[in-house]
Amino acid sequence: MDPKHLTHLAMVLEKGSITEAAKSLAVTQPTLTRNMATLEMQAGAPLFTRSRFGVRSTPLGEALAREGRAIAARMQQALESIAQHRLGLFNRLRVGVGPLLGLALMPRLAPAFLDAFPHVALTITTGRPTMLVDELIDDQHDVVITPALSRQLPAGISRALLVQDSIGVFCGAQHPLAGRPRPGTQALNACEWINVGVTSPFQNDELDYLHRNGIRRPQTQLATVADAAILLQVLRQGRHLAVLPRLPLALIDTAGELRQIALPSEPAPRDVLAWTRSSVIEQPAVQGLARIARELLQQPKGHRRRPAGKAPRA
Repeated sequence: MDPKHLTHLAMVLEKGSITEAAKSLAVTQPTLTRNMATLEMQAGAPLFTRSRFGVRSTPLGEALAREGRAIAARMQQALESIAQHRLGLFNRLRVGVGPLLGLALMPRLAPAFLDAFPHVALTITTGRPTMLVDELIDDQHDVVITPALSRQLPAGISRALLVQDSIGVFCGAQHPLAGRPRPGTQALNACEWINVGVTSPFQNDELDYLHRNGIRRPQTQLATVADAAILLQVLRQGRHLAVLPRLPLALIDTAGELRQIALPSEPAPRDVLAWTRSSVIEQPAVQGLARIARELLQQPKGHRRRPAGKAPRA
């Protein structure tokens, strides 16, 4: 079985069309059709079905396509390693981070890390936490900095606490609720909401937090996926509310353009962890990155954001 045929199958199923897949792969359509026929003959069963709407995978086809995607990812890693070597960057640390946490942390972490480890190249990838941890398992990252996830620790993966954090409800300074000490549930339920990281209305932790505060069906017409910049720009306009982690917002919003709304229930925890493959956890660069991240995230308590309407202690 030719590994190239598996990568071709993955592209066919991704595009949903042999014609479009051939264009992306820079091969002729007859060549791609022959490759798929050869692969089906070797597999002994159909790998996809054809219709006027395109192609659809069979269970066997999807299983082989997963192998093809893994091969393609490995090839991409090999090409990146060659490119790094040509640039004289022989040591590389691959870091994954969530979008909001990345915006808050990485502009300060990256230069501090490079000063401490000048011979290590740093590659930063942002994405959804669950996706980043899956990619860590597949050896696409060395370290992932994300919140604690409600999942069992995968085999071969270690994690360590960087800082304790929690989620809260935030809005722009011009939002009608920004100046109210403790708005009622009726006012909160009437607001428009925006969220980050998922296409469904909210993740379970966020939704549970809202339910505990009497917010049953938040009106969510806008969601951003794996993004922080758009979310914050929209939030600052003062039209929406959002459930977000408190610490990254405190690090980003130095001008005080956002407000946290005080709710009756205690905020839900959203601790920040460093996830690492066990095989590289003892490497100095990995240890150094975690140490610098911990130092940058553990801000003095006076720097933490207070909910709107809550007076500071004397």
